[in-house]
Amino acid sequence: MKPATLFLLAALLCCGAGQLRAQFGRGAGRSDLMGYIQGEGADPACGVCLKAAQKFFDEKKKAELATKTAGLAHIPAGVYRVGSPETIGDPDERPAADITLDAFYMDKTEVTLKDYMQFAQTTSANYPEWAVPNGKFNMQTGKDNYYKRLKTLTATCPSCAVFGVTWSNARAYCAWKKRRLPTEAEWEAAARAGSAEAYSFGDIPTAAGPYAWYVDNSKNMPHAVGQKKPNKLGLHDMHGNVWEWVSDVYEKTYYAGRPARNPTGPASGKERVIRGGSWAGEVDATRSGNRASSKDANDDIGFRCVISEADLEQQRGNGF
Repeated sequence: MKPATLFLLAALLCCGAGQLRAQFGRGAGRSDLMGYIQGEGADPACGVCLKAAQKFFDEKKKAELATKTAGLAHIPAGVYRVGSPETIGDPDERPAADITLDAFYMDKTEVTLKDYMQFAQTTSANYPEWAVPNGKFNMQTGKDNYYKRLKTLTATCPSCAVFGVTWSNARAYCAWKKRRLPTEAEWEAAARAGSAEAYSFGDIPTAAGPYAWYVDNSKNMPHAVGQKKPNKLGLHDMHGNVWEWVSDVYEKTYYAGRPARNPTGPASGKERVIRGGSWAGEVDATRSGNRASSKDANDDIGFRCVISEADLEQQRGNGF
């Protein structure tokens, strides 16, 4: 039942259904009812009762939001510095700029093998390369051995970050969850968590150990999500573990002409942006501003999803 209908029922209980029928007849609408409640001739009990009803609905809305956003971090609307200064990184990370973003929520961790395989098996589609029925990379039956060394991991670590998924696979999963992939600007703003330094924890690469899985500590494999320290927004593994697909097409010079508000990337291109570095790379690749791209799945590319605050409100209004 929608909040407006619940509020109308509360008003009927508060002010007396019999009195209201006498006042307006059986066809009374919400505007008639609210006009009466706010008028001079209303029963004084109406105001007190409706304040209690409003408090109830506010608390109910808060509880519903908490349920809807479980496992998500809130990134408030605001202006975020995105990109790297001249002294750090590669030319495609420049120029840095202040970008205005609308509020959104982001998965606190990368999507796991367990959650992704539930999606693939439920929909009978979008399998990771290593699980495509009769596919050449299939760990059980395929002729290509690329993923087979990770066979034990996929069977024993359901909380490990998913890998071997294409950009289209990732987008489909997020849509199934009524979410979407983050834009590149959203991803970097969330990764930085207010930090202007190379990493969310500062500028010193050797301090990355508690925050990131990368080649020096990963033992050449992805790991369970959420084991490393989160950034100040509560997001884990924004540095390392697996690269993360974002929605944008990659273009080396895009930053030079990007919009200053909610940029969504070039209109077309051959590759999609990946961010965050991975277990297979050097710590420098895990910098917040580092950009890379791919057109194919890989054993170190995964993703996480987001939902805008506006879309979440719309879903809640539609009863989702």
